[in-house]
Amino acid sequence: AKKQESSSSIPGNPRGKYPLLGDTIELLNPNTMASYQVSSRRKHGPIWRTSVLFNKCIFVSGAEHLQKLSKQEQLHRNTTACFPPHHRALFGHHSVLVTSGEEHARLRSLITPALQPSLYEEEIRMAVTAFVSRCKNEKDYFPLVDALKQFTLSVALRIVLGEYRWQEWMKSDNNNSRLVALLDDFSIWSKGLLSPPTSFIPFTVSYYAMKARKRIRNILLEVIEEEKEVLNSRDEGSCDRNQKKSLIERLLHATTNNAAANSSLTEEAIVDNIFTLVFAGTDTTASVLTSAFFELAKNDEVRERLQACVEKEEFAENKNDAADETLRAFLSEVQRCYPAAPFTMRNIADTGANGIDLGGKYGR
Repeated sequence: AKKQESSSSIPGNPRGKYPLLGDTIELLNPNTMASYQVSSRRKHGPIWRTSVLFNKCIFVSGAEHLQKLSKQEQLHRNTTACFPPHHRALFGHHSVLVTSGEEHARLRSLITPALQPSLYEEEIRMAVTAFVSRCKNEKDYFPLVDALKQFTLSVALRIVLGEYRWQEWMKSDNNNSRLVALLDDFSIWSKGLLSPPTSFIPFTVSYYAMKARKRIRNILLEVIEEEKEVLNSRDEGSCDRNQKKSLIERLLHATTNNAAANSSLTEEAIVDNIFTLVFAGTDTTASVLTSAFFELAKNDEVRERLQACVEKEEFAENKNDAADETLRAFLSEVQRCYPAAPFTMRNIADTGANGIDLGGKYGR
């Protein structure tokens, strides 16, 4: 959280005196992003001062302090999204991730109903089956991390485009090349999120990320137009209510109950939030799966216990949730040890009566 008033009771990192540098490099480097918080917490305790992304800031860590902070945010709504212009441009200014206040609440109410996992179980199951089959057919070792990233990205695009369009694109040479280009461009775009904000300098990671975003945006707008034409030409009476819908179609249908407000999503808002949803559901999921495989590979006892639990459930006549609960507990512990999203950034909007109380010796 960016803080306007300094507090001598909060320990600080010496690099924090230099806002242009501070701890930005450590946070933007994937190799040190997670270890930074562990090492800083050991040096300074659960709360410390530094500088990140050209702003003086305060890091708050630990379940107790974060829970207290979260309750204050919900009560007073006195923090706002904190993203530099570089990230805002990559996500899009209509992204639910970079908006705050009433606009954030409106976008969230429109998007959330379209994101229920039960709506896309078939797409996810088919993608998992294809991925497992591919892994079994590999004759040699292959990079699992890269494979998982491609897998989670393909799942996200199957959901965005819809299973029917995905299969149609796979069969057509022209559309298949467009699909491959879309997968490649999303990978290029996501790398720009963890790079210095140098999109104005040609041939840098950020520069290529912005170029990739433009290409992805154009394809998504074409798909949205195609979807709108289908919806307009579809006879309401003959519409199959059980037909599987793509995420784009659901977002086009999204409305709120507040008729007085702008209660639907514009095409640009749909595009911007697809970027956000793809980012939120791909690298994070791939990170959790990679960490899970890592723990299973080095811990034979845990792997054998999970395997026995799953096999017992698979061949049991009366199914129960024991295997799901065991797997859920394992994945929860993996996420605790290896958080996929190790930090979030918020601006303190008001340091007056509704400011953030850090508690104890730290003060407000």
